[in-house]
Amino acid sequence: MRRALLILTLLTCACATLPRADLGVSPPELAQWRDGVNWPDAGQEAVRLLSGYLQVDTSNPPGNETLGAKYLAGLLEKEGIASEIVEFAPGRGSLIARLKGTGSEKPLCLLSHLDVVPAEAKNWQQPPFSGLVDAQGMIWGRGALDMKGMGLIETLTLIWLKRLHVPLKRDVILLAVADEEVDNRGMLFIVEKYWPQIDCSHVVNEGGMGIRDAMTPGQTIFAISVAEKGLLWLKMIAHGKAGHGSTPIPGRAPERLLKALDKIRARHPEAVWHDSTRETLAQVGHDVGGATGYVLTRPTLQNWLAESKLMANPGTAAAMTDTVNITGFGGANEPNVIPSEVWAHLDCRLLPGHKPADMLADLIKLVDDPNVRFEVLHQALANESPWDDPFYRALARHAVAGKPNAVAGPVLSPGFTDSLHLRPLGVRAYGFVPFATPQEDTGTMHGENERVSSENVRDGLRTLFSAVVDVTALPGK
Repeated sequence: MRRALLILTLLTCACATLPRADLGVSPPELAQWRDGVNWPDAGQEAVRLLSGYLQVDTSNPPGNETLGAKYLAGLLEKEGIASEIVEFAPGRGSLIARLKGTGSEKPLCLLSHLDVVPAEAKNWQQPPFSGLVDAQGMIWGRGALDMKGMGLIETLTLIWLKRLHVPLKRDVILLAVADEEVDNRGMLFIVEKYWPQIDCSHVVNEGGMGIRDAMTPGQTIFAISVAEKGLLWLKMIAHGKAGHGSTPIPGRAPERLLKALDKIRARHPEAVWHDSTRETLAQVGHDVGGATGYVLTRPTLQNWLAESKLMANPGTAAAMTDTVNITGFGGANEPNVIPSEVWAHLDCRLLPGHKPADMLADLIKLVDDPNVRFEVLHQALANESPWDDPFYRALARHAVAGKPNAVAGPVLSPGFTDSLHLRPLGVRAYGFVPFATPQEDTGTMHGENERVSSENVRDGLRTLFSAVVDVTALPGK
């Protein structure tokens, strides 16, 4: 009887249902601009130009992003679009280009980064800077997903606005910045030196992406990042008396470091539901229907039945907890010498509303060793943008347009991008690369054999261009 009452209580509480998202409709008077593009030809052009872009080696370190900026500037120059390359250091350039509008609304920014992480060619099936388009239509190269593919379709979006002479109510600005992968110096330089001229209200950047079969077979979830976790990078340093390696003595620095790390690894933080997680699960539920849909559209049942599954997945668990990741060690010089100081790097990512100072205090209390100290390397607060927004809705609307079994929803990103530096300026930043990939392909970002399909590049260009037209084009022209 008690079990039956519990189930009845849960079902009664679960009657509060999260509604299906209203993404609105595209203004019908703007259809002329989408229909004005020969999409098959535009797609072929995008594939060809992305292949060329991927052949420009902008591995960071050292960067050499000016080479990538010059490639994009050359494409713009052929269309009569002026651009500027600004360098924070020799060879470390970022590109700024603009199409003018009437100024009735603040600018929209199309943001990407020019640099890519290094690639070990020996571990790739195809050379990482070949830009090879294989017989299956896959485009190979470091940066195909992160994020030269997006940067190229953003560039072509600007180009197609110019080719079609789309009348704009707001400026559309293309930003392709240096050094996102390491220190964000390209974006920080632009914010410091050029932001008064840019001052956009909205930006689309990397972040979310479409993932096939993410929760249910046959369904694609287009995740749009509306929030990013904060960060706290630490150097945890253990001290002790130096000595000879032949004689184990308690209390030496390496032993203290290992004990501290064991305590950190034993953390079991509680799950915290961000509103975006509930929203996206609800949209998935409305799409799949049935018993699964009933659960996913009701917050109480999400807690009861979905939380354990989400926490079992490292990706979704990272979006629901404050994480501490051990990323490196140092201090030892010789195998037979016990050093007086050893250290470990910790990468902590914090949920919105959680402060780096509080996380640091928790770690100090957890480790509980006066011979272990923490050095703060970098810290930043989490931030987020509302998804009750015309540009968010336009991105989501066109992400799923014409695609059966596809939904779009907001997400909290476990990582951070250049958008983290823009939201404090009042910018509404949305992370969305309009590609739909199998889950295994997303692992090639920062890994081996990074690639993107020609179909994704073609569809992604159409999705982005259509969303931008919806929020920038003047009606009745």
